[in-house]
Amino acid sequence: MIKLIATDMDGTLLNEAGQLPDGFIDLLNRLLQKNICFVIASGRSYYDLKDFFKEATPYLDFICDNGAFVVSRHHQRQMSLLEKKAIDDILLQCESITHIKVILSGPNGMYATPCENEFEEILAHYFSNIQVVSNLQDIHDPIHRICICDLNHPLQNSYPILSNRFGSHFKVTLSGDIWLDITNLEVNKGNALSKIQSLLHINQDETMVFGDYYNDIEMLKVAKYSFVMANANEDMFSHGNYIAKSHNENGVCEAINEFIFKSKLK
Repeated sequence: MIKLIATDMDGTLLNEAGQLPDGFIDLLNRLLQKNICFVIASGRSYYDLKDFFKEATPYLDFICDNGAFVVSRHHQRQMSLLEKKAIDDILLQCESITHIKVILSGPNGMYATPCENEFEEILAHYFSNIQVVSNLQDIHDPIHRICICDLNHPLQNSYPILSNRFGSHFKVTLSGDIWLDITNLEVNKGNALSKIQSLLHINQDETMVFGDYYNDIEMLKVAKYSFVMANANEDMFSHGNYIAKSHNENGVCEAINEFIFKSKLK
């Protein structure tokens, strides 16, 4: 019996327009009536997720910032903070990389320097609470994630540089076509989900997970019912036990309905 469902947001639960599937709130209510815990696991910050889900927020658990910040109804908030010297070293390296924008994530908000026009619309779409500062090195808020928007595509541009320099001591993760995250080495969605499973005494056979991108791989590994979205890159399919319809075909909701409410569980 499924007791916990975790899903990525962009490219998974949301369609290409960034919208929740029709009937999601009704489906969530039906799951809650069955005492099934629903976890949103995203690269987005908690404050953006809270604003997005509005009145549904109190009924959800959140793995935010790709696992660096966990907000659960069942325990206190947990975060994995980066050391100040490491942040300064990474910021200094980023100054040499073209066409990127650095955003720092902390428990009290997100921080960026003034935006150039090419980044303004993108950041406004994904982040609702960015505080604009003159110098990121002057931030006094503790920081748990360094997020990089890379318009030259991180796989070819920022990832080789940052992974080579910092990859042995920090988690350097491709989290989207133009996104890269740097967190402490142990941080990922899978470790965060395992903590929630342990707290709720839920095992992998009772867990269903949905994802589409490389930052979802560890999370897919801790669930028997692991679904890779049909719209994922081809090299992602080996990381799941099932394939769900694409995010534009309500793949998450259809799989939940089929496996939980139509009893297709094995």
